[in-house]
Amino acid sequence: MDNPRASRRLALLIAAVVALAIAAPAQADGWQPGEYGRWVPGTPMTDGQNVSDWSGIYVGGKLGGIWSDVHWEQDLSGFNTGGAVPPGTQTNFGPSSFAGGVITGGNLQMGNWIFGAEFSFSGTGLSESVASPFFPATDTFTTDIDWLMTVEGRIGYAWDRVMVFGKGGWAGGNATLTMATTRVAGGLVATDEEFVDGWTIGGGIEYAAWPSVILGVEYDYTYLSLSTSPDCPLCAAGIPITAPGQVSGGANINAVMARASYLFKPED
Repeated sequence: MDNPRASRRLALLIAAVVALAIAAPAQADGWQPGEYGRWVPGTPMTDGQNVSDWSGIYVGGKLGGIWSDVHWEQDLSGFNTGGAVPPGTQTNFGPSSFAGGVITGGNLQMGNWIFGAEFSFSGTGLSESVASPFFPATDTFTTDIDWLMTVEGRIGYAWDRVMVFGKGGWAGGNATLTMATTRVAGGLVATDEEFVDGWTIGGGIEYAAWPSVILGVEYDYTYLSLSTSPDCPLCAAGIPITAPGQVSGGANINAVMARASYLFKPED
């Protein structure tokens, strides 16, 4: 290495290798040195860096299809029904409908992870009538679930403008159970309307079409307990029961919704 020319060549070779080592990872993901818009881990993601920032409060709406599997029964244990109502007899429904409503929530972004909470309120229009399993020729049973609301936690992972998320929490709604019979003079209708609650879980994907306009699609599964306060709607429908019973059951509800929201970012 006493030859100055050889030393210079070795120095140039080392410099070239170092330069290639630095440039290779950048070339691998298509980024050029000095390119505008590269997010550095550990720093806030802002519009000034030309990278989507999901933090902030949002409001919007959703619209889609909803379908369900609903069942309920009257607890007649210990009651004399004269053999008219076998114990454990269920009434089953499968209503489906369009659904839509409003959403609002907030996001906090930490690197690529997004944490938040969301409230939603939707009209469902779930309603179906079926013949009574006891007196199908004269009696009709109906279930209506008019609306749903949810309070959920959300967690998502974002790649610039695209975010996938999961969510889950509490759900509630309004359920009406109706029994109508023509076996009495002039007919008779008995109704039991209750606020019922349960839980919900789901997920989806969102896309930041513009800096503050978020479009997406989601799937939700909701379970509502249809247990109600002690009453006797079957008694009013003309079924001989010596004392009131408890209405119980459940609603399994599925929904696929398109969603759109406007994000109010902290710097707005």
